[in-house]
Amino acid sequence: MTAISLSRLGQVKGNAADNYALFLKLGMSEVLTAFDRKTVFTGRVKERSIRGGQSARFKVTGRRTAGYHTPGTPITNVPTDGNNPNPSNAPSDRNEEIINLDGLLIAPDTVYDLDDLMEDVQYRQDMMHQLGEALAREKDARIARVLYAAAKRNTEPLNKASNAGRTGTARTLSAGYATASKQARGDELASVIGDIKVAMQKKDVPTDDLVVVVPPDEYDFLNEGSKVINADFNQGSANGTYGGGTIGRVKGLPIMWSNHVTQAAYTNTSFDRNAAYQQNLTKCRALIFHRDAIGVLTLRRPQLQMTAPGGDYNVVYQSQLFVARMAIGMGILRAECAAVIEVP
Repeated sequence: MTAISLSRLGQVKGNAADNYALFLKLGMSEVLTAFDRKTVFTGRVKERSIRGGQSARFKVTGRRTAGYHTPGTPITNVPTDGNNPNPSNAPSDRNEEIINLDGLLIAPDTVYDLDDLMEDVQYRQDMMHQLGEALAREKDARIARVLYAAAKRNTEPLNKASNAGRTGTARTLSAGYATASKQARGDELASVIGDIKVAMQKKDVPTDDLVVVVPPDEYDFLNEGSKVINADFNQGSANGTYGGGTIGRVKGLPIMWSNHVTQAAYTNTSFDRNAAYQQNLTKCRALIFHRDAIGVLTLRRPQLQMTAPGGDYNVVYQSQLFVARMAIGMGILRAECAAVIEVP
């Protein structure tokens, strides 16, 4: 059968390279919004709002000890009985933690007026949402780095022997962890989590409120482990499911995952006023913490600003500026309330 010449309605000037160029591009009313990124650490640490100032001070106090009173002697601050090996603290055995406010965190976007008029999709709500989420993720990542810094702190805040143990806890997985099976890695990680819980109990940390956050890989390893979701090790009850890929608790501690547990090295800028941000989490595989481990100061809560239509900015640039902003700062409060698990 003889081929015929078609009049291709989509061609521009008969250009056969594109048979669809002139066809209508339909603008759908739905925007394919970016998926929300998971935030875990925000809301699980100590947060405090302040009305003014550039920093906040948190007092560090020590424990007291008891001793027998010697009849007929005056009562002084330090019991003198020889059977008391750890006399009570002198009033001078105190310290403080200072948290500074950092520079203003912003997430901006600018929209050209003509583009706004030609665009048939209602995109602004999604854009504003993404600006707010950018701030939330930055805050979450910073909290993870400060928790890591707390876990790695090995300097005691006080001098008295009775106050020893107020430092962070760090554990390193075995050299064979990287090449072991998923089940073996899950079992090793679960065992180390249990060891850290015991270590923190010995420091009098309230373990009822501890939280464990791991990267997605480690969450999967725990789910593959031989004990974590095995009913034989959980009194016959469910502690997550293999089918659902979920985990309840390990050694009584709730397990969550976050992409912020493992991070590239961060170097402070001139607007970072807390040294704890400057950490390298490339080897971090779990953060275990109590809410009192770190503190977050908020001077300005997240809010959205936009230039007014017809205002000076709009006239000069023929555009509208959107800015999400917040003013926060964070630092270590109680290092004994934080722990980290790393690979060699």
